[in-house]
Amino acid sequence: MKKVLVPAVILLMLVPVIAGCGSSSSPDEPVNKKAKSYNLRAESSGFAFGLFGQVMNEDYGENVVLSPLSAKLALAMAYNGASGETKEAMAGVLDLEGMSMEEVNEQLGNLMLSLEQADEDVLLEIANSMWANQDFELNQDFVERCREAYDAEVANLDFSDPESPATINAWVKENTHDKIEEIVGDLYPELALILINAVYFNGKWEVPFEASNTEDGDFHLLDGGTVTVPLMHRWDEFSYYEDEGLQMVSLPYGEESGGRMSMYVVLPSEGRDYGEFLEILSEAGWEEWMDKCADREGELALPRFKMEYEKELSDALKAMGMEPAFEGGFDDMLSGLGGEDLFISKVLQKTYIDVNEEGTEAAAATSVEMEATAAMPEEEPFEMIVDRPFFFAIRDNQTGAILFMGSIVDPS
Repeated sequence: MKKVLVPAVILLMLVPVIAGCGSSSSPDEPVNKKAKSYNLRAESSGFAFGLFGQVMNEDYGENVVLSPLSAKLALAMAYNGASGETKEAMAGVLDLEGMSMEEVNEQLGNLMLSLEQADEDVLLEIANSMWANQDFELNQDFVERCREAYDAEVANLDFSDPESPATINAWVKENTHDKIEEIVGDLYPELALILINAVYFNGKWEVPFEASNTEDGDFHLLDGGTVTVPLMHRWDEFSYYEDEGLQMVSLPYGEESGGRMSMYVVLPSEGRDYGEFLEILSEAGWEEWMDKCADREGELALPRFKMEYEKELSDALKAMGMEPAFEGGFDDMLSGLGGEDLFISKVLQKTYIDVNEEGTEAAAATSVEMEATAAMPEEEPFEMIVDRPFFFAIRDNQTGAILFMGSIVDPS
């Protein structure tokens, strides 16, 4: 299988070692939270499409799978330590402008709870943890905010111990159900704090594809060549939209989900330039397509695919406007984490996805390293044969949150 990008969230924070916390080999238990009612404003997809667009500028022609949810939650934890110009820049990129820190944490915390409890037939797990070098003193207000809002587990490790990376990676592996086995390599003295977010998704289709209907077919590549891939076939009534430039179909998860979570597959029209299609992908266009979806019978043929992806996101986030968080010299910076002012030196994502006749399994993790400053009318049945590059997104239809999204140019 061709390798692709699949995001998971892990934040690595680098600062000088400072006297502080005692050592512990395993995280404290997170704050135990129960489901509660909330007034969550519509989850903006601006960050998701902004990040995806920047990554596609760099990796056009490759399979790409990102988890905007994972990235946003990881960066939101770091945002709790931001101030000054850095805070302003991060708020703009993460769609958090005009909200107090308390509102940000409450709404994102409630979003996590809502997503995890959305459907008993869909397994969605979100985990956060905080790993501090044994000699680094954390700001306790920052720790408590992350524990309260994000259920972050907290542990101290000796980063000079060669076994410490294995401890952290074991946590990531467990919380992604063995799909992401490693997020950190060798640790070094300047590294003071690692914040980790992991997301795991496993959903069965509301109506599965019959394995007996899967047939090999040609998939047309960007360079004009073809590869043979297994195409899953289904004739049914779908939530569907089309115009002169594309077709889009919704595939709900869960036996009785009522459409709370779905995969949306968007196929540009035959002959349309795929690069031009990607350029018009935006939050506004996406929401317009959502509004115009309507039930319609038709035939869908979708490639079965399974892949992994790894991407360094620093350049993409800088291009979106988060540059002050990556450079020293700005007032305040990330001063609320503990010790000295910090700046982000690296943001890494790893992801995994498997789409087959039964459903979808996906996992994500994101690491951020930090250093110290110095309705339509009834129509004829449609036919949607996904035999060329396509875009997809896994979306929570209640909040609008996009869990995963990607571009598949070669499912083989």
